[in-house]
Amino acid sequence: MSQDIQARESGMRAGVVLRPERFDEVTRIMGCTSEAARARLLGVDPKTIYRARHGILGEEFIAKVIDAMRANEPVLNAAGIDVDFEEVFEVGEKPAA
Repeated sequence: MSQDIQARESGMRAGVVLRPERFDEVTRIMGCTSEAARARLLGVDPKTIYRARHGILGEEFIAKVIDAMRANEPVLNAAGIDVDFEEVFEVGEKPAA
């Protein structure tokens, strides 16, 4: 049985997921030390960040994270972090909708 079929059978599917530890590190470098601060930075409800941490995220959330990273590129680059999708997101398994 293929891995894709096994993933679907276990209630999981392939998709973009947040790398929570890296997201926290990147947003901390951008000055955010709480979920409320992260939500303000991104212009989203704190529930949106909670959902993203649990595998429920959309293209608008992804775009807002990348935009915030671009706006803080000098600070991130000084810390050795590239403004790149793969810094805070990865393709992995997430709960099936």
